Amino acid sequence: MKFIHAADIHLGSPFQGLKNIPANIRKRVVSSTGVAMKNLVQAAIENTVDFVCIAGDLFDNPEPDLETLNLAIDQLEILNAANIPVFLSYGNHDYLNAKIPGVIFPDNVSIFGEKVETKQITLVDGSTVDITGFSYNKRAEINARIEEYPSKSNQADFQIGMLHGSMDGLKSSEAHYAPFTISQLLAKNYDYWALGHIHKRQTLNDMPVIAYAGNTQGRHINEPGPRGISLVTINQQKQTDVQFLRTDVVEWTNVAVQAQKGMDLQQIISAIIQAVEPLAAQQLKLVNINLQNSNVLTPEILDELTSGIVLTQIQKQLDQEVFWVYRISLKVNNNIRIFSELDQAYWEKATANVFNEKKVQEKLGRLMELDFIAETYGNDLELNPLKDQVELMLKQRNALGDERDEN
Repeated sequence: MKFIHAADIHLGSPFQGLKNIPANIRKRVVSSTGVAMKNLVQAAIENTVDFVCIAGDLFDNPEPDLETLNLAIDQLEILNAANIPVFLSYGNHDYLNAKIPGVIFPDNVSIFGEKVETKQITLVDGSTVDITGFSYNKRAEINARIEEYPSKSNQADFQIGMLHGSMDGLKSSEAHYAPFTISQLLAKNYDYWALGHIHKRQTLNDMPVIAYAGNTQGRHINEPGPRGISLVTINQQKQTDVQFLRTDVVEWTNVAVQAQKGMDLQQIISAIIQAVEPLAAQQLKLVNINLQNSNVLTPEILDELTSGIVLTQIQKQLDQEVFWVYRISLKVNNNIRIFSELDQAYWEKATANVFNEKKVQEKLGRLMELDFIAETYGNDLELNPLKDQVELMLKQRNALGDERDEN
């Protein structure tokens, strides 16, 4: 048995937040989820798979526009012409609703309903496969649906579980998306669990395989690195081989550059270009520069870095067909103090009280139900850039220096 496990394709993703991006690059970025879908279809045909599983969030929103719907229909029709069945469940982004009527899809597409159900397929070699799953009927699914999944049946040679949700405790801000535990999945005795919702590719268990395929195309800097699908092969002895197939055409990348005391603007620009140029690859690289030790730089240099002048110069000097440096993130070295001893003590106390997961999530409230908010502010690590930004602003304005005494 050979099949593709895919999830979180997010057709129609708007890719908001990229400022002053050239039209040709923007077009490549905006179309990237659709191209990733086409690459998925091509991979399924080239590898002569028995079927394709899409574990939620085929679309980025429950009301995709006509162009996005037609793209999905056309690609699924290509699989239909190749006699490749598709098993599709909807997730929290594209939950069951009248704006995505199931009747528009070709006959090879089987869509799971809001109740857990099992669909069976007979392969060319005569083997039978039970595939069990469900679709969201609303944006948030706070209930643990795993208990509704039946144990493995003796009526099929293989059984696959499809589940769009998050492991209990994996990420607290994700707990309202069909939470489960590994022990609950193992208790079902399935041969493979095809998970969706978490965009980072990861394997939670080896025998049987319980895995997230990750998303097919990264959509922001919190989704860096290669993205794609899993080509899964399971033999009659239940030995499983999982191969990663890349489908993305745009790769988000973080590049670290070390700032040094006394650096001028040209030295900083040269250091950044030298760090970026070796990244050349087939995929367009959208690069975020993490300028480490930024608090050793003078307030004047920091002003130039935050004004956008340096970023513009870098963009002009790099090949835009290969790279687009869209942001320079200034990072603080906490071992380097920029305040007096007394001010440093006040600063550390204030940041501990303000820049922590509990405080930020408390202020955000129900906004944490939005995926991009949860991804950005879901843990203390993601709050560090915000803290760094405030600290550097204080240095630029000399807020705890001479100006304080003049007021």
